[in-house]
Amino acid sequence: MNIFRRLIGSKLGGVIALLFIGVIALAFILGDINNNNGTGGLFGPSSGEVARVGKQSLTVAEVQSRAQQIFEQMRQERPNLTMNQFLAEGGLDQTVDAMIAARAIAAYGEKQGFRVSKALIDAEIARIPAFGDATGKFNEAQFRALLAQRGIQEKDLRADIANQIMEQQIITPARLGAFVPETMVGPYARMLIEQRKGEAVAVPSVRFAPKEPPAENVLRAYYNQNQAEFSVPEQRKLRYMLVERSKFEATATPTEAEIAAAYKSRAAQYAARDSRSFTQLIVPTEAAARDLAAKAKGSSLSAVASAAGLSTSKLSDIDKAGLTGQSNAALANAAFGAAQGALVGPIRAPLGWTLIHVDEIRSVPARSLADVRAELVAELSKTKAAQAFSDDLSAIDGQIGDGATFAEIAKARGLQILETPMITAQGVKLGDPLYKPDETLNAILKQGFAMGTDDDPQIAPVRSDEVAAIVAVAESTPAGPMPFAQARAGVTVAWTLSQGAAKAKAAADALAKAISSGQSVAQAMAATGLTGSQTQPIEARRGDITRGGAQVPPPLAALFTMKAGTAKVLPLDQKRGFVVVRLDSIVQGDPGAAQQLVAPTRSGLKDVFGEEYAQQLAIAARQEVGVTRNAAAIAAIAKALREANGSAQ
Repeated sequence: MNIFRRLIGSKLGGVIALLFIGVIALAFILGDINNNNGTGGLFGPSSGEVARVGKQSLTVAEVQSRAQQIFEQMRQERPNLTMNQFLAEGGLDQTVDAMIAARAIAAYGEKQGFRVSKALIDAEIARIPAFGDATGKFNEAQFRALLAQRGIQEKDLRADIANQIMEQQIITPARLGAFVPETMVGPYARMLIEQRKGEAVAVPSVRFAPKEPPAENVLRAYYNQNQAEFSVPEQRKLRYMLVERSKFEATATPTEAEIAAAYKSRAAQYAARDSRSFTQLIVPTEAAARDLAAKAKGSSLSAVASAAGLSTSKLSDIDKAGLTGQSNAALANAAFGAAQGALVGPIRAPLGWTLIHVDEIRSVPARSLADVRAELVAELSKTKAAQAFSDDLSAIDGQIGDGATFAEIAKARGLQILETPMITAQGVKLGDPLYKPDETLNAILKQGFAMGTDDDPQIAPVRSDEVAAIVAVAESTPAGPMPFAQARAGVTVAWTLSQGAAKAKAAADALAKAISSGQSVAQAMAATGLTGSQTQPIEARRGDITRGGAQVPPPLAALFTMKAGTAKVLPLDQKRGFVVVRLDSIVQGDPGAAQQLVAPTRSGLKDVFGEEYAQQLAIAARQEVGVTRNAAAIAAIAKALREANGSAQ
């Protein structure tokens, strides 16, 4: 049903999406903690006002910090993203809109009497991974140390989390109960089975590109004007050393006193017990239960229940305490006082009148300390090794906090220092397609690229409770364009394609015009001098191309935006040329198939309606509390971001 969700394509829809996927909530809180980007903490020296939301001020420092963090997060997915591209795509505007929306909703909620308790905020803080120790548990000392390290005030962090919780309280209910008129469901369901057929014609730039190589000065000028095309992502050389739980296993053997104490604490578990398996039937009235009990004397309880249109349940290997907890003491006493094969009941239980057949009796003898010694030793050894492993990581963390260097930690613990080559955040070694990061490196990449280049070493889990790594950044090369000498071959190809692209566009436009005027594809190709161009028939059903949220090829998507008999020109990536798409026919499909889509269509439309409700509530909240923006301050932030990320242009 992604086709319906794509209806939420307005600018405001983008803002709401940013708001509720958490980019401006815990995601950038973690970012502020785990990334030192050089632009200051949440609240740097700049305090100019970007917007006033009700009685609150949104400062330049806050917005600049958030925009930088979102940019860094996006670059983890798109390593070649530059700040210029981020700004051109509306990244800063959406960040400002999202932060204003968050504060407006929070102010609106407070005005309506909503409150966020300290306990709720504490729970959210405890769930942030950056504040956890090596075992994942919240560590208050680490929490306060990280806040101090990043210059983040605890009250500001709490305010961010409170805003996020308020958003959940206000916006989520607005999405619920969305009503979709049935008159809308049928037409949209029929639309999903609509099938379209057409043809695609390739018009490559290389067909029109110059044959002679360009002069050196032409190439250099093209390189200087288009450096973003030849940028490479940030590369880092990471140093790390591994701390393994297995190192502590040899000294983790439990003492006799520890073994005895563990056995004593589990006395009930190792005591003798009577375990039984039953077939149970529950009916609502005593009379019905007595009637079925009489019939079961000459047959099985399951057969009698089946004949009456009822079903039995099985209780396997359950002890008396377990049966008491599931029903009551009266039933448990009777069931455990009967012989194997006996039918007990009817007895009143919480769910009705119960008949229970004793299928099997198993007497489990008591287990002595000698019987369970081996398993206790194994379990206690594992626990002690895990504790020693955790204690050692905590000690290392303390050493790092006290200023110990990477080499000093390695020497003190006899750890081997390992080092990666220069790699990207995805573990790619540029120029070496055969290089593949191993399991350990894959586990530490995120931490290694999330930390600042000047940060102290950090602890990163490799395999939970088994292996951890102490990670540091040994060397870093910021994202930016390759030197001209290295990029020359690529620049030559790009220049050649750029020269042919303009002529290819003119030819594609002429071909599309000829097709739309009524000529066949073959006739239009001949008339425009494109005979011999590659053609391919294309067809799709609307519902199929959006299934699973997969990326839809642009030519197929274009089929559903055209009238039959018309053509449309689509650009190819990297100036490789254009594709002319012609729509030949539209087939409505089988109405019976549409009927099967009514339920999922209704569900998809309900999501769209719910999102619309949320957007309208966000607008109403802004109007209620009042919002003013400072365009000059936003422009100043854009300039500052460009200057701060000059190497990423």
